[in-house]
Amino acid sequence: MRMAVILSLITTLLPSIVRVRAENSEIGAVIQDAGARSKTFRGLLATIEKTDGLVYVENGTCGHSVRACLSLSVKVAGPNRLLRIQVDARLKDCELIEGIGHELQHAIEILSNPHVTDMHSAYSMFEQIGKTDSGRFETREAVHVGERVGDECRAVAAADRAKGSTARK
Repeated sequence: MRMAVILSLITTLLPSIVRVRAENSEIGAVIQDAGARSKTFRGLLATIEKTDGLVYVENGTCGHSVRACLSLSVKVAGPNRLLRIQVDARLKDCELIEGIGHELQHAIEILSNPHVTDMHSAYSMFEQIGKTDSGRFETREAVHVGERVGDECRAVAAADRAKGSTARK
């Protein structure tokens, strides 16, 4: 009983770990904005917060002509698995948010499997659940999640524009 109280106090006093991190303040602001504009995006963040993953979102270039991608080079650092998402930061607004949301779903797919701890096991997992004919990986769930995030973002943007136009009248 006493140990449970002590652990509860420690957990309460320690700052929580932010598990989705941005390379720079601009991408950080996009992630924060995405959480405000999309219930689905907030759900992705909440799901990752319950894992052993640290997901870094950074500006970068992906192959296969895609604008966002999850690197399969999973690393283990102490009790955490480190993942990297690269995004083309030239994307704007909902398009960027949609891309990050899509890739966060891929991160969840990895983090949902405790046996995925390196590039080989990540590659093997995606080869089973998301192999495509184009030489890349894709899952139906990540496509749907990205679309939902984009739709929610665009709906909020449209509502904000409508409020702005009625406020000017």
